[in-house]
Amino acid sequence: MTETALVPSGGRHAGARPPAIRAELMPPPIQKAAMILTAIGPELAAGFLRDLGEADMERFARAIGNMGKINQDILDAVIMEFLDLLTTGPEVAGGEKAARKLLAAVLDDDEEIDRLVAGRRRSEIRPVWERMNDSPVTALASFIQGEHPQTAAVIVSEMRPEVAASVLERLDRSFAQSIVLRLSRVPTLDAPVLASIQNAIERDFLSVLQRNLSKRRPADLIAGLMNNISTEVREGFMGFLEAEDSSLALDVQRTMFTFEDISLRLHGRDIAGVLRDIPEEDLLKALKLGELQGSATVAFVLENLPRRLSERYVEELAALEDVTRKEGEAAQIEITKAIQAQAKDGTIRLIEKDTGLG
Repeated sequence: MTETALVPSGGRHAGARPPAIRAELMPPPIQKAAMILTAIGPELAAGFLRDLGEADMERFARAIGNMGKINQDILDAVIMEFLDLLTTGPEVAGGEKAARKLLAAVLDDDEEIDRLVAGRRRSEIRPVWERMNDSPVTALASFIQGEHPQTAAVIVSEMRPEVAASVLERLDRSFAQSIVLRLSRVPTLDAPVLASIQNAIERDFLSVLQRNLSKRRPADLIAGLMNNISTEVREGFMGFLEAEDSSLALDVQRTMFTFEDISLRLHGRDIAGVLRDIPEEDLLKALKLGELQGSATVAFVLENLPRRLSERYVEELAALEDVTRKEGEAAQIEITKAIQAQAKDGTIRLIEKDTGLG
């Protein structure tokens, strides 16, 4: 990929240009795909990864595991390149051409793209238990919670240990305890009984999950990426998107969650809890940049922390040298990720967003 591909002269994203990155500094395609999948989060990424073969899954796992800390300029450039592919022309809402563009940005195997676009799913031949183990943990827990404890124990016994542990953590405590007790005496099932359970998993869980994943909106994908790029690039892209497709821009705005949204969408009582695991250095960098930008989130955070802690942060912010925009935004992104993770887990509930668009 060349610099002109990243920063098109007079192109559609002229207001959203990331810094020009020399071609030799850009990551290879598999690492770009890993960045995109990491940025959109596990729930959305699962829809792309679910039907990949084992070799491709291992490639993504290695690429993600070896990424380390990503330079924000490179992340901006990779995401904007991907968004340019996604939003070029009228295919943004879907269609085969859009599907091929999307998959081409994630895969480099033309045959695999043809198979996925044609709907020839590997899941048709992958064992039920294998597909179940690759499913989102939250969805698995929701499904198992509605089963009889004995059936649930049989299903859990077929899970990989790390998947089973994550599922049990999300279940009602007494129900989870009942399952654990039954795991010591899960019987060897007759073939017809086992087939019946597998058919129920296929019908009531895997098929429903696949239909739900296929309904992901373009706004979910775009918003997930917008949460991970710098403010300047994000504002430029959103300005372009609003001019090109105001209804999609509105949908993306409602779905996004940025540092500025903290003061608008988070209840004050939740501030202390969501920031508990944020390194203090990152929090201070995020707040310092927010101060420099006149962000309402800074006052909102400080007002809703315990008084002594708030007073200490005020003193430390006054003594802290100005941070670079890159450092501050990276810290702000980490905070918004932590908040979104708790919202997805149901630990906190976000306030519905009023975008002011349209």
